[in-house]
Amino acid sequence: MMAVTGSLKYGVLNITGSKYADTVNFAQVNGNIIVVGVGSWSAGQVNSIVIDLKKGADTLSLNSIANGGWEALAEYTTVKTAKNDNDLVHLANGHDVSLNGSAKTLIIASDGSATLNGQALSWNTPTPPTPTPPAPPTPPSPSGNWFDSHVVDTALRDLGHNLYTDGLIDRNDMISLLRNAEDGNVVDATELTDLRAITANTSLFGSFDYVWKLSNDVVSANTANAKYQGTTLGNLTAGSSGTQMDNLVNKWFLGLDRPTADGTYRQFAGQLFFNGATYSDIHQGSLGDCYFVASLGEVALKNQAAITNMFIVNGDGTYTVRFYHNNVADYVTVDSYLPTNSGGSLMYANRGAYYASASNELWTALAEKAYVQMNEAGWTRGSLTGTGQNAYAAIEGGYIYAALTHITGQSTTAFAYTVGASSFTTFVDAYNQGKSIGFASKSTPASNQVVGNHAYAVVGYNATNQTVTLFNPWGVEYGLVTMTWAEIQGSFQYFDRTV
Repeated sequence: MMAVTGSLKYGVLNITGSKYADTVNFAQVNGNIIVVGVGSWSAGQVNSIVIDLKKGADTLSLNSIANGGWEALAEYTTVKTAKNDNDLVHLANGHDVSLNGSAKTLIIASDGSATLNGQALSWNTPTPPTPTPPAPPTPPSPSGNWFDSHVVDTALRDLGHNLYTDGLIDRNDMISLLRNAEDGNVVDATELTDLRAITANTSLFGSFDYVWKLSNDVVSANTANAKYQGTTLGNLTAGSSGTQMDNLVNKWFLGLDRPTADGTYRQFAGQLFFNGATYSDIHQGSLGDCYFVASLGEVALKNQAAITNMFIVNGDGTYTVRFYHNNVADYVTVDSYLPTNSGGSLMYANRGAYYASASNELWTALAEKAYVQMNEAGWTRGSLTGTGQNAYAAIEGGYIYAALTHITGQSTTAFAYTVGASSFTTFVDAYNQGKSIGFASKSTPASNQVVGNHAYAVVGYNATNQTVTLFNPWGVEYGLVTMTWAEIQGSFQYFDRTV
């Protein structure tokens, strides 16, 4: 007998029923979404849930607490049923929805509200009335789907048509299109024009905006395309070789353009997160990028989702990482190979972690590596030394305000608040409003607890005694520093914050 199956891809948890009468029960325990008898997934990696019950008289329960869960489900959920089925859905609010007759789509928003075939459900009756059938859709054009009428190259058109039968071009689909867009190891003008037309139509990619963005980096101009693995590459043009195309795909989709680094690259074991992201995960290594790693810690404290949502787990040992350029999302892909010393331990962020340890939490090291690779695009450092270089050493020295903006997409102040008596109220207001704040120390601090020319994250403020607690991104083992505002004035120059 066929079983219910589940898989997590690009933040979407897909649960698929069989042709038999299935019972599917959801529960959330300690931050993990459990589908009884099917599997368990971290809730932090699930943005939405799609359940296709298929054939059979199925029973689905989304009432986590009733199913033995500790927490209620809060994910946007879509339930699809087959024609002429008789399915029953138990919602978290205690209401039931019967799905019978024609194929139906039930959507439950994160606030618990529900719609059936686009009509909001009311709970005045146990079972909502069957909604009025929608107007028939516009008949498809005789030429078929989008690829048939917009792509000229025959092989590319046929491949695209087949890949788009589900109405979505995902990461694997786009990699296939790019790798097959060549004849005789050459990308001709027609193929290049077709690829650019595909990437220009963002609707093909649904919510997977990172796929079309990375695709655009491959087929259009990007400063970072000048080099690949230290040798000349260049932007794709009509007549480019298939090898150049492959290297561009490797660079943007597979993370194979690893930064120049000291030590030896080794593939790391471990997980992206253990119980989410916290500032205590930060351990700056031998790289002088305190402004960046301190900002990671500050954002993890003030808005953990901004960190966890930076990462897309691709399922092939790579991670696509989001930063913001002028408040618009931009993406780069890294693999799980990281620079190590001769003993196999990390040299940079998360310094000391051993490459083969299953207990490694990888997010800080991967975020740092992604920031190095993104530097090659030329916009993360402005006119600072190292701009445009894909090398760890190139990101040494920088500004807290810039890193906060790149991580969160929020506007920030730049050197606006010199530490002084008059800026104390500004600091307190920003802290109470939940802003992300970072302090920059003086070259010669008055306090021997403070490292000179160093960035610190703000992790606490005590309104009773008016003291500020700061975190040194070297790691919690170096201790937290708690100081009065007068002491801060003696050791710090300024603070940056999100607006």
